[in-house]
Amino acid sequence: MAFRFQLMPQAVRVLSACEAAVRERVLHELGAIFSGPLLGTGGRASEVEHVGECLLPSGFQVHYAVDWKHGVLHLRELRGPEEGLTASTS
Repeated sequence: MAFRFQLMPQAVRVLSACEAAVRERVLHELGAIFSGPLLGTGGRASEVEHVGECLLPSGFQVHYAVDWKHGVLHLRELRGPEEGLTASTS
């Protein structure tokens, strides 16, 4: 099942404040995580919504909700690593 990705305004502000390389890395990590382990769990189509959080390898904390019924992944909140939004991309 293909999901639509919806960013809440807070997440957009955080990503907009990042350097381009950091933003690209975070979006790549989000795509990798949400296309695999979190959304790849079968048998969930009967649930209306699943809410959770995860820590990306870059140190960003993600709060999300999956609306299985409508096929939408909501990125509710995004927090940068403690050392700041312009963390190293290496």
